[in-house]
Amino acid sequence: MKRIGILGGLAWPATIEYYKAICQLSQKHHANLNLPGPSPMPEMCIESVNINYSYNRRGSFGNEKSWKDYDEYFHAALKRLEDNGVDFAIIASNTPHNRYDSITKGLKIPVISIFESVAETCKINEIDEFLLLGTEPTMNSGVFPDYLKRHGIRAIVPSDETVKLKVVGLISELFKGKSENGRSRIDQVVRSSFEQTEIKKKVVCLACTELPLVFEGKEQYETFGDNGVFYLNTTIIHANAAFRYAIEG
Repeated sequence: MKRIGILGGLAWPATIEYYKAICQLSQKHHANLNLPGPSPMPEMCIESVNINYSYNRRGSFGNEKSWKDYDEYFHAALKRLEDNGVDFAIIASNTPHNRYDSITKGLKIPVISIFESVAETCKINEIDEFLLLGTEPTMNSGVFPDYLKRHGIRAIVPSDETVKLKVVGLISELFKGKSENGRSRIDQVVRSSFEQTEIKKKVVCLACTELPLVFEGKEQYETFGDNGVFYLNTTIIHANAAFRYAIEG
C-alpha cells in the first residue's frame, strides 16, 4: 500500500475521522485474506497545522495577493509531507481546497482533491444538483460550485445570510468537538433553504468535514438519509478516495 500523507488539524475532530475511516477501510479490505497477525494498515504521516494561524490568514476572493500567506502556509505543510516520503497526500478539510491550485503548485506528489472526489460520488449516485453547506469561504467563494459545474453538477448555497451564519456558527462549535442540538439545527437550515430553491430532490452536501459529526451513528457513511434528506459526507467520500488510491493507484 502507498504511504498516505494527511494534512490535518482543520479541525482536529475531522482529522480523527479521516484516520479512523482509513483504518476501518483497510481492516475491512483485508478481513478475508487470512493473513497472520493484525490487519495490515497503510503507513500514514499526519502533518497537523494550526487552525487559528490559517484562519487569520484567509484572504479575499478576487484579491490574489491577499492569499499569499495562507497559500504558503499550506504549501509548506504539504512539502513537509512530501519530504517525509509519502506517496500522495490529502488535505483533511474542504476550505483549503478553495485554494487548491495555489497550495499544490510545484509539489511532486499527487494531492487528492475533495472536490473531485465529491464530483465522482455524485456521478455514481446520479446526483446533478444539491444544496451546499460549509464554511464561509466554501459557501461564498463560488470555487466549489464552479468546479462542479464543469462536471454537470449544480451546487446551490443558502440565499439567506442569516441561514449561512447559522451554519458557520455550528461549525465553530464542532471545531471544539461538540455542539448543542446540531442535528436539529442542520435540519432547520436545510428545510428553510429548500423552501427558497427549485431543487427537486432534497440532496445536501456537507462541505465542511466537521458537519457530518452531528449525525451520530451515520458519520462513517459516504452517503446517508436523514429525515427525508439525502446527505453527501465529504469526509468519508474523501477518506475512501484516499484508501482506494493507496491500494490501487
